[in-house]
Amino acid sequence: MTGASANGDGDGQAGGEQGATAGPRIPGRRQVTAALLVAMMVTAMEQLVVSPAMPTIIAQLKGFEIYPWVVSAYLLASTVSTPIYGKLADLFGRKRILLFGLVLFSVGSMLSGTAQSMGQLIAMRTVQGLGAGAVAPIVLTLLGDIFTLEERARIQGLFSTVWGLSSIAGPLIGGWLTVNLNWRWVFFVSVPFAVVASLMLAWCLHERVERRTVAPIDWAGTGLLTAGLSTLLLIVLDGSSLGMQIDLVLAGLTAVLLVDFVSRELHAEDPILPMDLMIRPTIATSVIGNFLIGGILFGIETYVPLFIQGVRGGDAREAGQALTPLFLAWAVSMAFAAPAVVRWGFRRGGIFGAGLVVMGVMGLIAGAMFPAWTRLAFTVALIVVGMGMGPASLSFILAVQHAVSWGQRGVATGAVIFFRTIGGAIGVGLLGGALGWELSYLLTSAGATGIDVGAALRPETHHQLTPANLVMVQSVLGLSLRDLYIQMLVLALGTLLCTAWLPGKPATIDSASESASQPETTEPEFIVTGSET
Repeated sequence: MTGASANGDGDGQAGGEQGATAGPRIPGRRQVTAALLVAMMVTAMEQLVVSPAMPTIIAQLKGFEIYPWVVSAYLLASTVSTPIYGKLADLFGRKRILLFGLVLFSVGSMLSGTAQSMGQLIAMRTVQGLGAGAVAPIVLTLLGDIFTLEERARIQGLFSTVWGLSSIAGPLIGGWLTVNLNWRWVFFVSVPFAVVASLMLAWCLHERVERRTVAPIDWAGTGLLTAGLSTLLLIVLDGSSLGMQIDLVLAGLTAVLLVDFVSRELHAEDPILPMDLMIRPTIATSVIGNFLIGGILFGIETYVPLFIQGVRGGDAREAGQALTPLFLAWAVSMAFAAPAVVRWGFRRGGIFGAGLVVMGVMGLIAGAMFPAWTRLAFTVALIVVGMGMGPASLSFILAVQHAVSWGQRGVATGAVIFFRTIGGAIGVGLLGGALGWELSYLLTSAGATGIDVGAALRPETHHQLTPANLVMVQSVLGLSLRDLYIQMLVLALGTLLCTAWLPGKPATIDSASESASQPETTEPEFIVTGSET
C-alpha cells in the first residue's frame, strides 16, 4: 500500500486520504515542473536534430541501403520500451524509472556520437531509444499525479508548447552543427540537458513508495511484443530486399508472435498492456487515433525534407527549416488547445484539431502538384497541420487519463505514447516502401534503371548525375512524393473519424467524480524540496 503526502516531514497518513487532490498543494511543484520540462525537451529535440545530418552521416559512414534503420532502431527501441516503463512506474515509482531512462539516454547519445560505422550507429541509437522510451510517458504520468484535471490541461499545454519549440530548434540546431562543427555533435548536444534534468529531479523530488506485494512483471509478454514488432518492422522497412518466401515466413512469424502476445496478456497476472483496458471504447479510440497521428507526424518529418532536398534542390539547412512552420504552429496552438478542450469536451476539441490536420495534408498534396508554389504551399499547409495537432493530440491524452484510475494511469498514458510511436515507425516504413516501389517503377519505365537517386538528395553531389538524369530523378521523385502525401491524407481522415468517437462529456470533473475515480491509498508519497513562490 502507498500514500501521498504534501508535507515535507515524510508523514504519509494524511496524504493517503487526499488522493489526486493532494497534488496541487505539494510545495516545490515549480521546481519539479521545470525539471520535467527539461527532460521532455531532451527527447523532443533528439527526434529531429538528426534529420539534417543524415546525408553527411551517410557520406562518411556509407551504408546508404541501411540508413533507415538509424531512425527505425531508435523508434523501435523507444516504442517497445514505453509500455514497460509505464508499468514499472506504476509498480516501483515514477522518479527512479525516469532517472534510469535519462541516464541510459545520455549513454546512448555519447556512444552514437562516437560511432565509426553505420552498424555501430544503429546499435547505439537502439540504446539511446531504450532510454528515451521512459521519458514521455513518465513525465506525463507525473503531471497526472500532481495536478488536477483542469490544471493538467493547462500544464500539459505548456509541455506541448515546450515540445513544439524544442522540435523547432532540433532541425535548425542539427543543420547548424552539421555545417559548422561536425555531425557527431547532433548526438552530443542533448547530453548536458539530460544531466541537468536528472540532477534537478534527484534534488527536488523525493518519492516515497512503500513496499507492497505485486504480481511478477510480465517479461514473457514483453519478449513477445518486442519480437513481434521487430519482425513486423523488418518486413515494413526492408521486406522488399528479402524475397517473397522470406517475407511470407516473417509475416507468419509476426502473426504468431502478436497473437501469442494478446493471448498472454489476456491471462497474465499483471500484463504490461491489459487487454481489458485497451478494449474500453475511449481508450481504444484514443490509441487508434494516436497511431494514425504518429504516422502523419513522422511521415511529415521524414518526407517533407526529402521533397525540399530531392525535388527542389535545397540543402540540409533548408530541409530542416522547412519543418519550422509545423512545430511553431503546434506550439502556438497549445495556447488555445488546452482551454478549448476543457470548454468544448474531448470530442469537439478533437474533431476541430483533426479537421485542420486533414486540410493541412491536402495543402501538402497541392504543393507537390505545383512545384512553383511548393515553398508557400508547404508553409501554409504545415501551419494548418500544426494548429490541428495541438487540440487533436491533447484530446486523446486527456480522454484516456480521465477514463482510468491512478493505478492504471501510468500504463494507460504509456499505451497512448506507445501507439503514437509505433504508428510513426510503421507509418514511415509503409510510406517509404510505397515510395521506393513507385520510384523504382517510374525510373524503370523511363529506361533509367541504375541511376544513383542518392546523388540527387544533396546539392554537393548533383554533379555526379548528368543534367538530364538529375531532372528525371527530381521529376519522378516529386510524383512519388505527391502520391505519398495522398496516402497520408487517408491517415488524416482516419484520425478525424477516431475523434468523432471520443466521449462528448466536457473535460471537467467535479470533486465527487474526481474522488470516485481514485482508489483508496494507491498513490505514492511525494516529498518535494524547495518552496512554492
